[in-house]
Amino acid sequence: MPLVVSNTPSLDAEKSAKVALVAEGGGQRGIFTAGVLDAWLEAQFDPFDMFIGTSAGSQNLTSFLARQKGYAKKLIRGLTRHKRFYQLGRGLVGANIVDLDWYFEQTSRGSFKLDLAAASQSLGQRELFISTTNASDRKAYFFSPQGRQHWRELLKASSALPFLYKQGVKLTTWFEREAANSNDIGVKEAMEQVYLDGGLAAPLPVMEAYRRGARKIVVIRTVNDGFALQSVWVHKLKAWICGSSFCPRTIDYLVQHERAYQAELDFMANPPADVDIVQVFANDTLQSKLLGSSDANLRFDYQQGLKAGRQFLASSHLAHSLLSQAV
Repeated sequence: MPLVVSNTPSLDAEKSAKVALVAEGGGQRGIFTAGVLDAWLEAQFDPFDMFIGTSAGSQNLTSFLARQKGYAKKLIRGLTRHKRFYQLGRGLVGANIVDLDWYFEQTSRGSFKLDLAAASQSLGQRELFISTTNASDRKAYFFSPQGRQHWRELLKASSALPFLYKQGVKLTTWFEREAANSNDIGVKEAMEQVYLDGGLAAPLPVMEAYRRGARKIVVIRTVNDGFALQSVWVHKLKAWICGSSFCPRTIDYLVQHERAYQAELDFMANPPADVDIVQVFANDTLQSKLLGSSDANLRFDYQQGLKAGRQFLASSHLAHSLLSQAV
C-alpha cells in the first residue's frame, strides 16, 4: 500500500483545516517524488495551502509550483548523472564532490531552466518553506523565498550536504536588534550566516507543518513503507567520510539527523487527535540511491511515483475530500 492514514477528523474540521504538502529529501531518490507530483499535475490536483520541502524535496515542490511537468525527472536523469556534478575523486584533492554551483547555474538557462516566475505566480498568497540547517548552531531554519535569486540560493542551501559541498551556502538573514532606548524600537539588522542541507536538522518536517497550523498533511516519502530509522543518505555519507579525519564531525551530524528523524517518525506514529497525516510511499522497493544511480533505476522509480500519485488520487479519503471541496 502506498498510503498510511494516521487520523480521520470530522467533516466540519476538514472544511476549515489548513492543508500542507511535505516533501522528504533523498538525493536521486527524489525522482519518485517527481513522479508523484507529475501525476498530480496531470490531474490538476493542488489543494495545498502550505508547502515544506527538504533538499531534493524543496526542488521538487518548486518545479511542481512552476507547473513544469517532467522537469524534475529531466533534471535528475540529466544533471545529477553528469560527470561535472558528481565526482567522488574530487574530495581527495580538497574540492567539492558535488558541484552544486554548476548544477544550479544550469537551472537558470536553456533546456534546464526552472521557471521561478511561474512558480511565484502559482504560489500566490500560499506559503512555501524551504528547510536549512544553520552551520553555527545546527538548528533547523525554514525560509520563504524573497525573489528568484533568493529562491535559487535557498534550494542550494537546502541541498548542501556537508563534506560533499564543503563550504555550505551563505544567506543573509534579518534579526531584531535589542533596543538601546525607548526610541530605538523594531530596528532590524542583517547577518550573513552559512547554511547546510535541511536534512541534518529537519529531515522530515511534518511537525513544522503542524506547528504552522496545518491539520491535513500529505507527506511524500523517498524510503520504503515500514522504514523505521534513518533516511537513505546516512549510511552512504558515513561510508564515504569515516575513513578520514572528518569522521568525528560526521558522526555528530549523523547523530543529530537520526534524533530529528526519529522524533518525526514518532510524531507521525502517534499524532495529535486534530491532524490527518497521509504518507505516500512506493508500491515496490525503490531502486535508486542518493547518488550514482543507473538511468534504468531512475526510470523505474519515476514510474513508481506516477503510480503512487495516481493511486493516492483514486483511493485516499483525504484526496477525495479535498477534490470535493474544490468542486
